Amino acid sequence: MNIRYIFLFLLITAFSSNSFCQTQQDTIFAPKAIVPVIIDGSDQDVVWSKTDWKAIDQVWIPYAAKMAKGDFEGKYKVAWDSLYLYVLVQVVDDVLSDDHPDPLQNWWDDDCVEVFLDENRSKGDHLKNNNAFAYHISTKYDAIDMDSYGNGVNYKKNIIVKMDTIGLNTYMWEIAIKVYNASFTINNPEASRVKLTSNKLMGFTIAYCDNDLTTSRENFIGSMIMSEKTANDNYITADYFGSCLLVDQPRITQVQSIKNNQDGLVHVFPNPARSRISIERLNDSSEKMVVEIRSLTGGLLKTISFENNIQSVDISDLIPGVYLLSISSGKFFQTERLIKQ
Repeated sequence: MNIRYIFLFLLITAFSSNSFCQTQQDTIFAPKAIVPVIIDGSDQDVVWSKTDWKAIDQVWIPYAAKMAKGDFEGKYKVAWDSLYLYVLVQVVDDVLSDDHPDPLQNWWDDDCVEVFLDENRSKGDHLKNNNAFAYHISTKYDAIDMDSYGNGVNYKKNIIVKMDTIGLNTYMWEIAIKVYNASFTINNPEASRVKLTSNKLMGFTIAYCDNDLTTSRENFIGSMIMSEKTANDNYITADYFGSCLLVDQPRITQVQSIKNNQDGLVHVFPNPARSRISIERLNDSSEKMVVEIRSLTGGLLKTISFENNIQSVDISDLIPGVYLLSISSGKFFQTERLIKQ
Protein backbone atom coordinates (compact mmCIF):
# COMPACT_ATOMS: atom_id res chain seq x y z
CA MET A 1 0.00 0.00 0.00
CA ASN A 2 1.27 3.51 -0.83
CA ILE A 3 2.72 5.20 2.29
CA ARG A 4 0.57 8.28 1.62
CA TYR A 5 -2.60 6.25 2.05
CA ILE A 6 -1.21 4.50 5.14
CA PHE A 7 -0.51 7.91 6.63
CA LEU A 8 -4.00 9.22 5.81
CA PHE A 9 -5.57 6.09 7.28
CA LEU A 10 -3.65 6.58 10.53
CA LEU A 11 -4.68 10.20 10.74
CA ILE A 12 -8.35 9.31 10.25
CA THR A 13 -8.09 6.56 12.86
CA ALA A 14 -6.40 8.87 15.35
CA PHE A 15 -8.94 11.67 14.85
CA SER A 16 -11.85 9.26 15.34
CA SER A 17 -10.49 7.97 18.66
CA ASN A 18 -11.61 10.28 21.48
CA SER A 19 -10.02 8.56 24.48
CA PHE A 20 -7.79 5.81 25.73
CA CYS A 21 -7.01 4.38 29.16
CA GLN A 22 -3.71 5.92 30.13
CA THR A 23 -1.03 3.83 31.78
CA GLN A 24 2.45 4.64 33.06
CA GLN A 25 3.76 3.79 29.58
CA ASP A 26 1.50 6.30 27.82
CA THR A 27 2.07 9.99 27.21
CA ILE A 28 -0.75 12.46 26.66
CA PHE A 29 0.00 15.37 24.36
CA ALA A 30 -1.14 18.87 25.30
CA PRO A 31 -1.34 21.32 22.38
CA LYS A 32 -0.38 24.96 22.65
CA ALA A 33 -3.17 27.54 22.78
CA ILE A 34 -2.22 30.15 20.20
CA VAL A 35 -5.30 32.22 21.08
CA PRO A 36 -5.53 32.87 24.85
CA VAL A 37 -8.05 30.69 26.67
CA ILE A 38 -10.94 32.50 28.37
CA ILE A 39 -11.85 30.74 31.61
CA ASP A 40 -15.65 30.79 31.41
CA GLY A 41 -16.68 27.16 31.90
CA SER A 42 -17.21 26.47 28.21
CA ASP A 43 -15.40 24.59 25.44
CA GLN A 44 -15.66 27.43 22.91
CA ASP A 45 -11.98 28.37 22.89
CA VAL A 46 -10.12 27.59 19.68
CA VAL A 47 -7.68 25.16 21.28
CA TRP A 48 -10.45 22.94 22.69
CA SER A 49 -11.82 22.29 19.20
CA LYS A 50 -8.36 21.00 18.23
CA THR A 51 -7.87 18.80 21.30
CA ASP A 52 -9.12 15.26 21.86
CA TRP A 53 -11.06 14.10 24.91
CA LYS A 54 -9.47 11.62 27.29
CA ALA A 55 -11.50 9.46 29.67
CA ILE A 56 -11.81 9.63 33.44
CA ASP A 57 -13.10 6.08 33.83
CA GLN A 58 -10.85 4.08 36.16
CA VAL A 59 -12.51 3.51 39.54
CA TRP A 60 -9.76 3.60 42.15
CA ILE A 61 -12.04 3.48 45.22
CA PRO A 62 -13.66 1.02 45.70
CA TYR A 63 -11.06 -0.55 43.43
CA ALA A 64 -12.39 -1.57 39.98
CA ALA A 65 -16.00 -1.01 41.08
CA LYS A 66 -18.71 -0.49 38.45
CA MET A 67 -20.35 2.92 38.50
CA ALA A 68 -24.13 2.94 38.17
CA LYS A 69 -25.35 4.53 34.96
CA GLY A 70 -25.70 8.27 35.45
CA ASP A 71 -23.83 8.25 38.77
CA PHE A 72 -20.62 9.52 37.20
CA GLU A 73 -19.08 9.93 33.77
CA GLY A 74 -16.05 12.08 33.08
CA LYS A 75 -13.61 13.17 30.41
CA TYR A 76 -10.96 15.86 30.06
CA LYS A 77 -8.70 17.81 27.72
CA VAL A 78 -5.35 19.52 28.38
CA ALA A 79 -3.71 22.50 26.66
CA TRP A 80 -1.14 25.15 27.55
CA ASP A 81 0.48 28.47 26.84
CA SER A 82 3.53 30.05 28.43
CA LEU A 83 1.58 31.17 31.50
CA TYR A 84 -0.86 28.37 32.28
CA LEU A 85 -1.64 24.71 31.98
CA TYR A 86 -5.31 24.51 30.93
CA VAL A 87 -7.63 21.67 31.88
CA LEU A 88 -11.18 21.20 30.59
CA VAL A 89 -13.28 18.61 32.43
CA GLN A 90 -16.79 17.47 31.56
CA VAL A 91 -18.61 15.59 34.31
CA VAL A 92 -21.95 13.85 34.57
CA ASP A 93 -22.81 13.59 38.27
CA ASP A 94 -26.37 12.88 39.42
CA VAL A 95 -25.77 14.39 42.89
CA LEU A 96 -23.41 17.35 43.20
CA SER A 97 -22.39 17.47 46.86
CA ASP A 98 -20.42 19.84 49.11
CA ASP A 99 -21.23 19.00 52.74
CA HIS A 100 -18.24 20.58 54.52
CA PRO A 101 -18.56 24.36 54.98
CA ASP A 102 -14.89 24.62 56.00
CA PRO A 103 -12.88 23.89 52.84
CA LEU A 104 -9.92 22.72 54.95
CA GLN A 105 -11.88 19.94 56.62
CA ASN A 106 -12.25 16.58 54.83
CA TRP A 107 -11.90 18.27 51.46
CA TRP A 108 -11.57 14.87 49.74
CA ASP A 109 -15.06 13.91 50.92
CA ASP A 110 -16.80 16.58 48.83
CA ASP A 111 -17.34 16.41 45.08
CA CYS A 112 -14.24 17.86 43.47
CA VAL A 113 -11.98 17.63 40.45
CA GLU A 114 -8.49 16.57 41.54
CA VAL A 115 -5.50 17.57 39.42
CA PHE A 116 -2.17 15.88 40.13
CA LEU A 117 0.72 17.92 38.71
CA ASP A 118 4.48 17.28 38.86
CA GLU A 119 6.20 20.21 37.12
CA ASN A 120 9.25 18.33 35.85
CA ARG A 121 8.04 14.73 36.27
CA SER A 122 10.68 14.19 38.93
CA LYS A 123 8.32 11.79 40.75
CA GLY A 124 8.88 11.14 44.45
CA ASP A 125 7.18 12.12 47.69
CA HIS A 126 5.05 15.26 47.82
CA LEU A 127 2.83 14.65 50.84
CA LYS A 128 4.47 17.36 52.94
CA ASN A 129 6.37 19.35 50.34
CA ASN A 130 5.78 21.00 46.96
CA ASN A 131 7.67 18.54 44.80
CA ALA A 132 4.26 18.04 43.18
CA PHE A 133 0.67 19.18 43.78
CA ALA A 134 -2.63 17.37 44.31
CA TYR A 135 -5.17 20.17 43.84
CA HIS A 136 -8.67 19.25 45.10
CA ILE A 137 -10.75 21.82 43.19
CA SER A 138 -14.17 22.16 44.79
CA THR A 139 -17.50 23.37 43.46
CA LYS A 140 -16.74 26.60 45.35
CA TYR A 141 -13.39 26.96 43.50
CA ASP A 142 -11.15 26.14 46.45
CA ALA A 143 -7.92 24.26 45.59
CA ILE A 144 -6.80 22.26 48.60
CA ASP A 145 -3.54 20.38 49.14
CA MET A 146 -1.26 19.85 52.13
CA ASP A 147 1.60 21.94 53.49
CA SER A 148 4.88 20.76 55.05
CA TYR A 149 3.08 20.02 58.33
CA GLY A 150 0.38 17.88 56.74
CA ASN A 151 -2.27 20.55 57.16
CA GLY A 152 -4.73 21.49 54.45
CA VAL A 153 -3.90 24.69 52.56
CA ASN A 154 -6.13 26.54 50.12
CA TYR A 155 -4.02 27.19 47.03
CA LYS A 156 -6.88 28.91 45.22
CA LYS A 157 -4.55 31.70 44.06
CA ASN A 158 -2.64 29.08 42.05
CA ILE A 159 -5.62 28.51 39.75
CA ILE A 160 -8.39 30.23 37.83
CA VAL A 161 -11.52 28.12 37.52
CA LYS A 162 -15.09 28.36 36.31
CA MET A 163 -17.75 25.63 36.37
CA ASP A 164 -20.99 25.81 34.39
CA THR A 165 -24.04 23.58 34.03
CA ILE A 166 -24.30 22.53 30.38
CA GLY A 167 -27.06 19.90 30.61
CA LEU A 168 -28.99 17.65 32.95
CA ASN A 169 -26.55 16.68 35.73
CA THR A 170 -23.75 17.69 33.36
CA TYR A 171 -21.06 20.18 34.29
CA MET A 172 -18.11 21.75 32.51
CA TRP A 173 -15.06 22.76 34.53
CA GLU A 174 -12.46 25.01 32.89
CA ILE A 175 -9.24 25.49 34.83
CA ALA A 176 -6.07 27.54 34.30
CA ILE A 177 -3.22 26.37 36.53
CA LYS A 178 -0.10 28.34 37.33
CA VAL A 179 2.88 25.97 37.29
CA TYR A 180 5.55 26.10 39.99
CA ASN A 181 8.73 24.15 40.63
CA ALA A 182 9.63 22.35 43.87
CA SER A 183 10.92 25.52 45.52
CA PHE A 184 7.37 26.92 45.74
CA THR A 185 6.44 28.86 48.86
CA ILE A 186 2.97 30.23 49.44
CA ASN A 187 4.40 33.55 50.67
CA ASN A 188 6.38 34.17 47.48
CA PRO A 189 4.90 31.95 44.75
CA GLU A 190 6.08 33.97 41.76
CA ALA A 191 9.73 33.26 42.62
CA SER A 192 9.16 29.63 41.64
CA ARG A 193 6.74 30.20 38.75
CA VAL A 194 7.70 28.23 35.64
CA LYS A 195 7.26 29.54 32.11
CA LEU A 196 5.92 26.71 29.98
CA THR A 197 7.62 25.81 26.71
CA SER A 198 7.21 23.24 23.98
CA ASN A 199 8.68 19.78 24.66
CA LYS A 200 8.32 20.15 28.42
CA LEU A 201 7.47 16.81 30.03
CA MET A 202 5.28 16.99 33.13
CA GLY A 203 3.73 14.51 35.50
CA PHE A 204 -0.06 14.74 35.17
CA THR A 205 -3.12 12.76 36.20
CA ILE A 206 -6.70 13.80 36.82
CA ALA A 207 -9.39 12.33 39.05
CA TYR A 208 -12.80 13.02 40.53
CA CYS A 209 -13.99 12.59 44.12
CA ASP A 210 -17.65 11.56 44.03
CA ASN A 211 -19.93 11.88 47.06
CA ASP A 212 -23.66 11.39 46.57
CA LEU A 213 -25.73 10.85 49.68
CA THR A 214 -23.27 10.64 52.57
CA THR A 215 -20.66 12.86 54.21
CA SER A 216 -17.82 10.68 52.91
CA ARG A 217 -16.34 10.09 49.48
CA GLU A 218 -18.12 7.13 47.89
CA ASN A 219 -16.10 6.76 44.70
CA PHE A 220 -12.73 7.96 43.49
CA ILE A 221 -12.37 7.81 39.71
CA GLY A 222 -9.15 8.56 37.81
CA SER A 223 -7.78 8.94 34.32
CA MET A 224 -5.12 6.23 34.66
CA ILE A 225 -4.99 2.51 35.13
CA MET A 226 -3.60 1.96 38.64
CA SER A 227 -2.84 -1.15 40.62
CA GLU A 228 -5.03 -1.89 43.62
CA LYS A 229 -2.02 -1.42 45.90
CA THR A 230 -1.25 2.11 44.61
CA ALA A 231 -4.74 3.29 43.65
CA ASN A 232 -4.92 5.85 46.47
CA ASP A 233 -1.24 6.84 46.59
CA ASN A 234 -1.15 9.79 44.20
CA TYR A 235 -1.79 12.28 46.98
CA ILE A 236 1.38 10.96 48.67
CA THR A 237 3.81 10.35 45.81
CA ALA A 238 4.18 11.43 42.20
CA ASP A 239 5.70 8.06 41.26
CA TYR A 240 2.47 6.93 39.62
CA PHE A 241 1.47 10.11 37.81
CA GLY A 242 1.08 9.82 34.07
CA SER A 243 3.20 11.90 31.68
CA CYS A 244 2.07 14.93 29.69
CA LEU A 245 4.17 16.38 26.88
CA LEU A 246 3.60 20.01 25.85
CA VAL A 247 3.66 20.33 22.06
CA ASP A 248 3.24 23.14 19.55
CA GLN A 249 0.88 21.28 17.26
CA PRO A 250 -2.89 21.73 17.37
CA ARG A 251 -2.97 17.91 17.40
CA ILE A 252 -0.05 15.56 17.83
CA THR A 253 -1.50 13.48 15.01
CA GLN A 254 -0.09 16.03 12.57
CA VAL A 255 3.28 14.42 13.51
CA GLN A 256 5.49 17.32 12.61
CA SER A 257 9.04 17.12 13.96
CA ILE A 258 9.47 18.53 17.46
CA LYS A 259 12.95 19.62 18.51
CA ASN A 260 14.68 21.94 20.90
CA ASN A 261 17.82 23.90 20.21
CA GLN A 262 20.05 22.42 22.89
CA ASP A 263 23.37 20.82 22.08
CA GLY A 264 23.53 17.11 21.45
CA LEU A 265 20.94 16.55 18.73
CA VAL A 266 21.04 13.26 16.86
CA HIS A 267 20.44 12.14 13.30
CA VAL A 268 17.90 9.40 12.54
CA PHE A 269 18.21 7.54 9.23
CA PRO A 270 16.86 6.15 7.00
CA ASN A 271 13.41 7.60 7.46
CA PRO A 272 11.12 6.20 6.05
CA ALA A 273 12.56 2.77 6.85
CA ARG A 274 11.54 -0.88 6.40
CA SER A 275 13.42 -2.96 8.96
CA ARG A 276 16.08 -0.93 10.81
CA ILE A 277 16.94 2.66 11.62
CA SER A 278 20.23 4.13 12.82
CA ILE A 279 20.56 6.84 15.46
CA GLU A 280 23.79 8.83 15.27
CA ARG A 281 25.10 11.34 17.80
CA LEU A 282 26.14 14.71 16.37
CA ASN A 283 28.51 15.53 19.24
CA ASP A 284 31.17 13.77 21.29
CA SER A 285 29.06 13.14 24.39
CA SER A 286 29.19 9.65 25.90
CA GLU A 287 26.09 10.19 28.02
CA LYS A 288 23.53 7.39 27.91
CA MET A 289 20.64 8.03 25.57
CA VAL A 290 17.16 6.58 25.86
CA VAL A 291 15.10 5.97 22.73
CA GLU A 292 11.33 5.47 22.90
CA ILE A 293 9.05 4.56 20.01
CA ARG A 294 5.38 5.37 20.60
CA SER A 295 2.11 5.13 18.74
CA LEU A 296 0.29 8.32 17.77
CA THR A 297 -1.86 7.99 20.90
CA GLY A 298 1.24 7.82 23.08
CA GLY A 299 1.42 4.07 23.74
CA LEU A 300 4.98 2.93 24.40
CA LEU A 301 6.08 0.23 21.93
CA LYS A 302 9.87 0.07 22.31
CA THR A 303 12.55 1.38 24.67
CA ILE A 304 16.26 1.22 23.85
CA SER A 305 19.19 2.74 25.72
CA PHE A 306 22.73 3.11 24.35
CA GLU A 307 26.02 4.93 24.89
CA ASN A 308 27.61 4.38 21.48
CA ASN A 309 28.03 7.09 18.85
CA ILE A 310 25.68 5.22 16.55
CA GLN A 311 22.99 2.71 17.39
CA SER A 312 20.96 0.43 15.12
CA VAL A 313 17.32 -0.19 16.11
CA ASP A 314 15.22 -3.06 14.77
CA ILE A 315 11.73 -1.90 13.69
CA SER A 316 10.84 -4.95 11.61
CA ASP A 317 8.13 -5.96 14.11
CA LEU A 318 6.25 -2.65 13.72
CA ILE A 319 3.35 -2.55 11.31
CA PRO A 320 3.64 0.01 8.48
CA GLY A 321 2.58 3.47 9.62
CA VAL A 322 3.65 6.62 11.41
CA TYR A 323 5.19 6.60 14.90
CA LEU A 324 6.70 9.04 17.38
CA LEU A 325 10.39 8.56 18.07
CA SER A 326 11.84 10.37 21.10
CA ILE A 327 15.50 10.51 22.09
CA SER A 328 16.50 11.90 25.47
CA SER A 329 19.42 12.26 27.83
CA GLY A 330 20.15 14.50 30.76
CA LYS A 331 20.89 17.35 28.36
CA PHE A 332 18.18 17.32 25.73
CA PHE A 333 14.91 15.92 24.48
CA GLN A 334 14.17 15.42 20.79
CA THR A 335 11.12 13.97 19.06
CA GLU A 336 10.84 12.95 15.39
CA ARG A 337 8.15 11.32 13.34
CA LEU A 338 9.16 7.86 12.17
CA ILE A 339 7.59 6.31 9.09
CA LYS A 340 7.72 2.51 8.88
CA GLN A 341 7.20 1.23 5.35
